[in-house]
Amino acid sequence: MKRYLITIQYLGKNYCGFQKQNGKPTIEQTIETALEKLLKVPTEIFASGRTDAGVNAIAQTAHFDAETSIPASKFPFAINQLLPDDIKITKCKVVSKNFNARFDVKKKTYQYRTYVSKVELPILDETSYWLKQMPNIEKMKETANVLVGKHNFKAFMSAGGQSKTFEREIFDIKITKKGNQILFEVCGSGFLYNMVRIIVGTLLETGYGKKTANDIKQAMELQDRTKTGYLVPAKGLFLKKVCY
Repeated sequence: MKRYLITIQYLGKNYCGFQKQNGKPTIEQTIETALEKLLKVPTEIFASGRTDAGVNAIAQTAHFDAETSIPASKFPFAINQLLPDDIKITKCKVVSKNFNARFDVKKKTYQYRTYVSKVELPILDETSYWLKQMPNIEKMKETANVLVGKHNFKAFMSAGGQSKTFEREIFDIKITKKGNQILFEVCGSGFLYNMVRIIVGTLLETGYGKKTANDIKQAMELQDRTKTGYLVPAKGLFLKKVCY
């Protein structure tokens, strides 16, 4: 029996999130069903974390244990034939039996995609959030600097979040303009429920002059969700990288 680490890419729009839910389509259930067909035994996967309904991944990771003659290098080709077009395994390797895809994570990077246009652009709109006006990128970067570091991020968690501790560390926030697209990248030790999407909504509000960096600093001190920004749609969010 060996332990394998897989890298998974998926579009989330047709799924009710990553984690299994009774009677609902999820990424985890779809992969486990394909694994059972391939390996002929029920096989459970353990991911780096769960993504919410509609959220995408460029490089989600998960481990599983299996006895198989299929070499790790050939595994993506074998299982991808059993997976739908919107979920694919991009890499597979053998790891130590002690390795844990969730608990060994050092940091994660999420990317959020937006585009600026006077009208909706159907192709970009599939996986990006439409902005009707260009926000002030320097103002957003100023607010991003307030968020970097170790803080209590309770003000950036949606109701329904089950975390009992709210301190997280943000290592870096990058905001990049590419043509008519603005890309946000948030790298951190871990994230609360909807935290990245609220961070992006908050940055956009400061970019449009509705809030200031000082307002956000005060919201964090007060741990007040009502004083941070809105929750941007799930479709623009991608889990980009998991580091061990």
